[in-house]
Amino acid sequence: MGFNRFSLPTVAVIMMINAMLLSQGCLEEERIALLQIKTSFGDHPNDNSSQLFSWGKDALCCSWEGVTCSNSTTTRRVIEINLFFARYWYSSMGDLYLNASIFLPFQELKVLGLDGNGIAGCVANEGFERLSRLAKLKFLYLGDNHFNNSILSSLKGLSSLKFLDLYYNKLQGSIDIKEFDSLSNLEELWLDENKIQDFVTLTGSEGPSRLNKLEILDLRNNHFNNSILSSLKGLSSLKHLYLDYNQLRGSTNMKEFDLSNLEVLSLDGNKIQDFVALTGYEGPPRLNKLKSLYLGDNGPIDTKGLCELKHLQDLDISRNNLTGSLPSCFSNLTNLQFLDISRNNLTGSLPSCFSNLTNLQSLDISFNHFTGNISLSPSGSLTSIRYLMLSHNHFQIPISLGPFFNLSKLKHLTGDNNEIYESTELVHNLIPRFQLQWLSLKCTGSGGTFPKSLYYQHDLHFVDLSYIKMTGEFPSWLLQNNTKLEELYLVNNSLSGSFQLTNHSLVSWLSRLDISRNRFHNQIPTEIGACFPRLVFFNLSRNDFSGSIPSSISNMSLLKVLDLSNNGLSGNIPEQLVENCLSLRGLVLSNNYLKGQLFWKNFNLKYLTDLILRGNQLTGTLPNSLSNCSALQSLDVSLNNLSGKIPRWIGYMSSLQYLDLSENNLFGSLPSNFCSSRMMIEVYLSKNKLEGSLIGALDGCLSLKRLDLSHNYFRGGIPESIGSLLELSFLLLGYNNLEAEIPRQMCELKKLSLIDLSHNNLCGRILPCLHPRSEWYREWESAPGSSTMPPAYAPMPLEDPSVNKSVEITTKSISYSFKGIILTYISGIDLSCNNLTGEIPFELGNLSNIKLLNLSHNSLTGPIPPTFSNLKEIETLDLSYNNLNGEIPPQLLDLNFLSAFSVAHNNLSGKTPKMVAQFSTFNKSCYEGNPLLCGPPLAKNCTGAIPPSPLPRSQTHKKEENGVIDMEAFYVTFSVAYIMVLLAIGAVLYINPQWRQAWFYFIGESINNCYYFLVDNLPVPARFRRFQPCV
Repeated sequence: MGFNRFSLPTVAVIMMINAMLLSQGCLEEERIALLQIKTSFGDHPNDNSSQLFSWGKDALCCSWEGVTCSNSTTTRRVIEINLFFARYWYSSMGDLYLNASIFLPFQELKVLGLDGNGIAGCVANEGFERLSRLAKLKFLYLGDNHFNNSILSSLKGLSSLKFLDLYYNKLQGSIDIKEFDSLSNLEELWLDENKIQDFVTLTGSEGPSRLNKLEILDLRNNHFNNSILSSLKGLSSLKHLYLDYNQLRGSTNMKEFDLSNLEVLSLDGNKIQDFVALTGYEGPPRLNKLKSLYLGDNGPIDTKGLCELKHLQDLDISRNNLTGSLPSCFSNLTNLQFLDISRNNLTGSLPSCFSNLTNLQSLDISFNHFTGNISLSPSGSLTSIRYLMLSHNHFQIPISLGPFFNLSKLKHLTGDNNEIYESTELVHNLIPRFQLQWLSLKCTGSGGTFPKSLYYQHDLHFVDLSYIKMTGEFPSWLLQNNTKLEELYLVNNSLSGSFQLTNHSLVSWLSRLDISRNRFHNQIPTEIGACFPRLVFFNLSRNDFSGSIPSSISNMSLLKVLDLSNNGLSGNIPEQLVENCLSLRGLVLSNNYLKGQLFWKNFNLKYLTDLILRGNQLTGTLPNSLSNCSALQSLDVSLNNLSGKIPRWIGYMSSLQYLDLSENNLFGSLPSNFCSSRMMIEVYLSKNKLEGSLIGALDGCLSLKRLDLSHNYFRGGIPESIGSLLELSFLLLGYNNLEAEIPRQMCELKKLSLIDLSHNNLCGRILPCLHPRSEWYREWESAPGSSTMPPAYAPMPLEDPSVNKSVEITTKSISYSFKGIILTYISGIDLSCNNLTGEIPFELGNLSNIKLLNLSHNSLTGPIPPTFSNLKEIETLDLSYNNLNGEIPPQLLDLNFLSAFSVAHNNLSGKTPKMVAQFSTFNKSCYEGNPLLCGPPLAKNCTGAIPPSPLPRSQTHKKEENGVIDMEAFYVTFSVAYIMVLLAIGAVLYINPQWRQAWFYFIGESINNCYYFLVDNLPVPARFRRFQPCV
């Protein structure tokens, strides 16, 4: 029966469907083998991010993740198996011992990737030697596993390999280079990130001649020394050699590089001091093809030895502690295209030899000490330059950019941390030949107005003109001319006027805008959200903006950081802001005049990490809707008018690390679950109306470093559980109603820096085991000589609330606020205004790092410990208003940093310290109230024998009263004596009638005398005169 007219199209469709299915299929034998691989690698209940998760979901194995098949029109064969990190969770499952035979069914296999699977070896007799039957296997990836040296012998039969990766395994010690002889076709070998010390051979010293096709050898991050150079002589085809971060040192003879085809040599991170030939600086002919040489992070290299490498195109000698200037012979390197001499100590002006480097495309001289006006440098001769990095030097750069006008290929110009000046050159009519994409001049100096050269730029992607005192208005024209502009930073200038945008302007690519620390005023444009729809970072802080927050900001759906702090904004926070900006990570509205309730019921910013609203006029309570912000790390609503209790949900915020609710009207006690999340690091609750006991409230605060509960009404004792807060650095509990003794568990807090328990009712003795040290001192002690952190590449997205948080420290009745890095240097103890008794422990004199010690207004007795002379860094020492006796130790004269000192109102005797050094600045108020003290600055001279100190007097005062009389005792004794006198007089008159009659006669005469005195001397009305005294 013949085909009808519909048969042929139907057959074609069926054939196409079959072809499509076959294109995704593979041999059944290979499909089964793939499933066996999945089984051998182990199943994990949560392995959905592994390639193996998709295997077996359908029969089309060529579509499985990590599997690539050939393009055959018939049955397709597996040619690549990529199992990179398929066992990403192997650390919890242990090592894997592989049966390499499971890969034998894949006869067409070319690429096998087994990186990052925790493979420690192979099953006995089933190692990689079995893969010798895979004649087409070219690429084998075994990196990031646990193989040891024995893996090398199992690879001998893989003669077809062109690429072998064994990076980050457990190869170590000496490697027999003959192990690689069978890999005669190998072109690329990675052995980096191991602990190999050298290459040796068991049969002689000849090199691995059978690796005559090897072109790339990576030996980075091993333990090779200079002997490795001679071990590589036989690698005649080698083009790329990487020996970074090994143990090469001293002189490196270039003739040892018997590698005539070498093009790239990387020796970063060793201790090479010079790179020379034995016969002088003529250069070895066997390196005449070397194009790239990387010598960064070595010793101070003798740069003259590099001058004869005339074929070099790339040279990196950064981070070598080079001093002085570059040799003039660098002018011979006319083929250089890339030169990096950054992060050295080079001085002087820009070397004149640069004028010959006309092929140079990238020059990085940043982080040196170059000086001079860039207009007088040879930079204008670099006609091929595309990337020019001048930052962190001492150049004077004109804001006009005139010296660079002829560099037509210049795309990237970075000159941060130099000096910008307003140019007086006649360049205002010249048009620059460059079209910049990146311009960063975050410097010092005075830039004046925006340069005309910027008006001709139309391809800018990044602009940073911060800290150069630019004047004028906001450059809206810059946004209009550069429609691809992504980041604009104009921080800390002198820009003023209104923040005006061109009507209907739309900058669709701008993602980061920072114009903080300027003088912009008036309202933020109401259409701001429509103009910048793709903003991710928006910072208008520290200006003079007024009015309300525009609701159009809610149109910035991608916004992650919004900082409008330190302005004059008023009104309520727009509800749309927290409804539509769902990507917000940081919201900073502090130090404005915002009012109203804190937030609304539908507050659900689940990505919010920082909420900083301090210093406004917000009212109401902390809303429960804030508990929806599961990612919140910093919450600061201090200096507002919030009321109510601290909600219990704060204790369950799993990410909250910084909490500042200070200076509000919060009341009630701390929730019992306050630290249930165990994530709190800094807590500030001072200057509220909180009360109740601290027992149990701080349980679980194991990560807490700073705790400030001062200026509240907490009562009871300091909980003994305080000893479990082993990370605690600042403990501020002053100005409360705490009582009982200081718990000995505080001695367990080895990281304490500042202890303030002042103005409470604590009693008992001072613990001798308290040992506060500053945070800086602890870090220095644990890691001496550690370097400071490198500067951030881009502006920080938020001001760290911890850095801006101030801590009050009281000395001499004056409170000082410290914040930021200063707090890391402060350590001290303030136990003033309590009821502490006993002697001052001499162990306190061993606190050589503390800056403050205030024990005033207690009932301490005994002498001042002579060990106080060891307090070499102390600045404030206050022992006034106690019952101390004995002499003032003369050794205190060694306290050279002492600026505040008082021992007033004690029972001290003897001479005052000599008026020398720091003690010459202390007046008599520092010593008054000690009757037996003599010598300057007191008026009492020291003559004759000095009587012993009297017995300690009773002292029950707590707060800061003046004088030596105990007024409370005076009032009691006077009242008792007065009553006793009256009772005695009454008893005598009752017993003796003659005395009683005489007494009443005396009283009558006294009344008559008073009456007539008043009548004679005062105008008494007549109606009162009818009353006559009895005679």
